[in-house]
Amino acid sequence: PILLISAFSPLAPHAALIATEDFEYGSTSIEGQTGGTGWNYERNDEAGAPPQLPSTWDIAFGGHEIVSGQLVTNNGGVRREFGGNAALNEREGAFRAEGAMFFSTTMTVASMLPAGQNQWAGVSSYDFLDERIFFGMPGQSGATRFFGIAAPGFGGDTFSTIPVVSGVTYTIVGMLDFDNDLLGLWVNPDGSDTASSFDVSAAYTGGNWSTALRLASGTPVAWDNLKVGTSFADVTVPEPSASLLALGTAGLFFLVRRRG
Repeated sequence: PILLISAFSPLAPHAALIATEDFEYGSTSIEGQTGGTGWNYERNDEAGAPPQLPSTWDIAFGGHEIVSGQLVTNNGGVRREFGGNAALNEREGAFRAEGAMFFSTTMTVASMLPAGQNQWAGVSSYDFLDERIFFGMPGQSGATRFFGIAAPGFGGDTFSTIPVVSGVTYTIVGMLDFDNDLLGLWVNPDGSDTASSFDVSAAYTGGNWSTALRLASGTPVAWDNLKVGTSFADVTVPEPSASLLALGTAGLFFLVRRRG
């Protein structure tokens, strides 16, 4: 029993994991792709809505490419809905100004522009076709750019003290918490971090919905390992490995044999 519990315990926090994406599409456009897991979330069931199917990636604007299993945006962005592409399916997956949406992804900025030139890269929460919240590196033109959150109409940009360094891969976690009127951003969270230990936060009282995420940048940026969930643990606890799952199965078999 101890072996079984130990093997399967990492699964518990993933009960509200909405979607994952590792961008393993080969050298092709991501437009229309339906890979990853999830992306057919039913937060609100609409009467008469068709069966939920995974949503597809859409081009928001500009250019992108898939390079060695990573999404690379360059003066462009791509967007994906939580709950399907059809109008009713998209509504089913929406956070309707309640609850909390969390995401995590890795991002690597290829190079930093000289001071005086605006540079930006980040993940945006969308209300259908409208961008509402921006997490990552909001537009800046100083000698050093910093991680932060942009919420136009709700206090503008809020920055952390963590600089963005070219060529360094960061894990960023974003939070849109409608229930507590709060936005949060973590940069490289570790085991000591919690849902209230963010590196930068901002008040947010918007009544918009959150229906999709967009990954975008003004200069070349690589993205990978995207997760979307309804809690901090959903997007920060590692997935159990295949060997761990096999160990749990073996423990179950052993337990059944003993009781038999």
